[in-house]
Amino acid sequence: MKIKNSFSKRAQTYDSQSFIQKEVNKRLIERLDLIKHHKSKILDIGSGTGKLSQDIEEKYPSINVTSMDTSLEMLQVHKKKNYNANCIAGNAENPPFKLASFDTILSSLMLHWCDIDSNLFLNFFDLLKPNGLLLFSVSGPDTFKEFKKCPEHVLEKLRFHKFLDMHHYGDFLLNVNFKDPVVDNEQITLEFSSFDYLLKSIRYTGTNITDTSNKAQITKSEYNIIKSCLYNHVSESFELTYDIIFGYALKPAKTLDKSGKLIKIKEIKKE
Repeated sequence: MKIKNSFSKRAQTYDSQSFIQKEVNKRLIERLDLIKHHKSKILDIGSGTGKLSQDIEEKYPSINVTSMDTSLEMLQVHKKKNYNANCIAGNAENPPFKLASFDTILSSLMLHWCDIDSNLFLNFFDLLKPNGLLLFSVSGPDTFKEFKKCPEHVLEKLRFHKFLDMHHYGDFLLNVNFKDPVVDNEQITLEFSSFDYLLKSIRYTGTNITDTSNKAQITKSEYNIIKSCLYNHVSESFELTYDIIFGYALKPAKTLDKSGKLIKIKEIKKE
């Protein structure tokens, strides 16, 4: 709920500061282009203000795109930009769709905010048609690594959100019988002319980098310590690195149990 509220509050400012989101969307679509796969009905999970959905529709005009997000405010911004957009309110843990509804599921920089386990990926498996594709991006453990240069007493107050590494995602995909999973990562560093601008970019996109249950106040001296840790004297700018994990996998045309016997998708039960 806290994550949903955070993004909802920033729905009106999100697009103006979503530099990393736009770059990751671009790289996600490049991967989609390279994967030989039939795509006619796509679900964009965690669609936000609709940038990825719009980019997909522009590149593939004949494709039907459904945009799903938990934030009604985000979806309203999307609808203002494209009145005909197919926007659905829902969440990844309990998506409001029938089994085998899509041949492609995309998600960009959203899944790491969910309660991630194999069941989450089983939801996606169930929503895909046979031979369907899941393609996603998430933040990895080295995201905002510049902050980790700070002294221990400052880090304790920040209490960063813990992002999983890419091996976890590979395991989740294998655990629910996706085939041929591929997981890799790229680091993208943004440069900002001022520390305030860097903080504004984080705040205006609703991306809370710390545990929101932590009420410890940052003192002025600690603020200056953080500021110095993010400053690059060579580029004379403030830097922020995003560790981006990309993953994709296919749903098999046929699903087998451990004995090799063919079973129906609807018979797969969540443990």
